[in-house]
Amino acid sequence: MTIRTDNAVDLSHRRWALTGLAVIVLAAASLEGFVLPALPRLQQDFGVDAASGALASVVPTVITVIVTPLAGRLADVYGAGRTLAGLVAIVLAGGLTSAFAADFTTFIVGQALQGFALGIIPVGFVVLRHLFLAESIKTASGVLVAMSVAGAGLGVLTAGPIIEATSRAVLYAVPTAVVALGAVVFFAARPGLRRDPDARTGVDWLGAGVFAVALVVLVVALASSSSAGWTAPTTLLLFVAAIALLTIWVWIESRVAQPMIDVGSLRSRSVGGAVAVGVAIGAGYAPIVFLLPQVIAQPIETGYGLGATASQTGMFLAVAYAAGVISSVAAGRVARSTGLRAVGVIAMLALGLGAAAAVFSPAPASLVLMLLLAGVGAAAASTIVYAAAAIGAEAHEVGVSTALITIARAVGGALATQVVASLITTDGAPPFATFQVAFGVAAAISIAGAAVAFWLLPRERAELSGLGHL
Repeated sequence: MTIRTDNAVDLSHRRWALTGLAVIVLAAASLEGFVLPALPRLQQDFGVDAASGALASVVPTVITVIVTPLAGRLADVYGAGRTLAGLVAIVLAGGLTSAFAADFTTFIVGQALQGFALGIIPVGFVVLRHLFLAESIKTASGVLVAMSVAGAGLGVLTAGPIIEATSRAVLYAVPTAVVALGAVVFFAARPGLRRDPDARTGVDWLGAGVFAVALVVLVVALASSSSAGWTAPTTLLLFVAAIALLTIWVWIESRVAQPMIDVGSLRSRSVGGAVAVGVAIGAGYAPIVFLLPQVIAQPIETGYGLGATASQTGMFLAVAYAAGVISSVAAGRVARSTGLRAVGVIAMLALGLGAAAAVFSPAPASLVLMLLLAGVGAAAASTIVYAAAAIGAEAHEVGVSTALITIARAVGGALATQVVASLITTDGAPPFATFQVAFGVAAAISIAGAAVAFWLLPRERAELSGLGHL
């Protein structure tokens, strides 16, 4: 784990280091967001069908679930500076490969390397723990979450227009260059990161491997639920296998001398509570951004659809991204005076109210209100849970703890999206009543998440120091 050096990093250097890190996260997140909106054009350029083209999305997703916890752990053990430098180098290689690949196989290799990008987020929180005091971490966490939201939004909104107006090379090379620029700014700031000589010196490769396999099996199970159904034998077998592997992982972590993560820390409010709320954030927000395009793309003749094009859908989603960027930073600032729990509860309630707005009306104003509240709630709640873990985790577990939150959000989102997708799957245009049920599910999950936040998130300063347990 990296710690504050004896010679404290001055304010100017901290600001420049945070700026460089924010730029890296912004550009890396945009690279992650490019593939889906650009996929039709990519399939055309490479001459591949939809089934093959889907690999451009699936491969980086699988790499991400493997790399994210491992990156956090490596930052805890070997230092954030080294780990960040390695991840940036891999992402740069992936971006350039994707930009200039001569065939689809090479492009997929580039996408696989880009899958390392989300590993930068837990490493970034290790950096924040080193650079800032506890109260300042809340604001700095908001900056990182804001940049990840902004990057994802830019990727989704600009990929189509850029690739249509220019080329794949421009689409991927420009943000790749921005990642490099951010890295130059970060390391030029001389943040003084060094490894704590008293930190654990080993990586639990067995535990990390079992955990990675469990996550991959879970991803495959979710894919099977979409194609074969939730009750299909293959789907059920995969879910059982994932649960069995996670159980084995917990058993391993409770017995090795230097575990990937101390499973006892999952009983703390700052880590276990944050992970639990992270699941609710993903499960409440992901269905909204999945359902919105499905609703507005329906023909006007249905009585609720708008016949929206892809560009018009992007304009709607921009509301959520813009709201998220602003609320991320605001949440960190407000939490400095009100505490993490209060902001977390309010944020989850906002997310739930957003989904509820669409239950009552499919009017454009209601959908915009939904996206506004959902963007505010999801981003603010994410800032709070990351800050809770970054402040309250043991010094040698900040990276892996924040990585678990990233995974929790992704898993919660994937599960809830598959559930609501099954609700609206009908022959022909689904009746609006099915969308009402689906949005109602998202609202109920978010409101339940508010209760979880009230119950589990840290309440007192002592709990942020790891003294409060569930």
